[in-house]
Amino acid sequence: MMKAIKWILKGLLTLVVALGLLVASYVFWFSGSSHEARSNYESPQGNILVFGGTRATGLGIVRQLVAKGEDVTVAVRATSDTRELEALGVTTVVADALNAEEVRTAFQAGNFATVISTLGTTRGDQAKRPDYIGNRNVIDAAVEAGTQRFIFITVVGAGDSYDAAPLPARNFLREVITLKTQAEDHLRASGLDYTIIRPGGLTDRQASGTAVLAEDPQAFSYIARTDLANLAVEALGNPATIGKTYAAYDPSRRTMWGMYSD
Repeated sequence: MMKAIKWILKGLLTLVVALGLLVASYVFWFSGSSHEARSNYESPQGNILVFGGTRATGLGIVRQLVAKGEDVTVAVRATSDTRELEALGVTTVVADALNAEEVRTAFQAGNFATVISTLGTTRGDQAKRPDYIGNRNVIDAAVEAGTQRFIFITVVGAGDSYDAAPLPARNFLREVITLKTQAEDHLRASGLDYTIIRPGGLTDRQASGTAVLAEDPQAFSYIARTDLANLAVEALGNPATIGKTYAAYDPSRRTMWGMYSD
């Protein structure tokens, strides 16, 4: 009887040890503790000019580029608040995107290898919105200056992603979607090495780290601006994204609830 009890106790101890090792392995391996985060980013090896880089997603992109040691210049309006850019040590050049001559002059401030544009607004009449006119001016000036790489942040709902945007968004952003579609088409026809990224609903909540670039035009999710900025910078540093149009998709924020939960 005692011998049987000893065997049972020994078996239970072995089981407990095995379970402990299993739990430790899970925490170490599957939580990512044993894995070093890797990036596909390759520096574009040239100066970068950013339009729309004074706030929101654009400013986030600038921060990440500076952290990677890139030489960044941001085109700003005369009335723009540039304090955060100054704190980052970023060079600025004054240019209103709606003024084609000022945009052309901005390109003369440096030998820019890459342009990034996050230009857009949901307010004002079409003639004062940069969604198409401003972006068209930037695209044309890039071609004229011999700049080859262009990263363009637009919106889910533009072009062949129209049905992916929720109905309320399609109604509220009807004019924006039309203008962004025109700008996308202009960029594709320009001959530039473009990458177009379409985010869905944007949130200022913390980054999830799970966002990806999806080639499915029907993909839609909400996404943190920090995650979107990271996707834009990674796309810049990945030549495989040239000529591609993506949805910025975060599987952890597929519903509106994801806008408010971390």
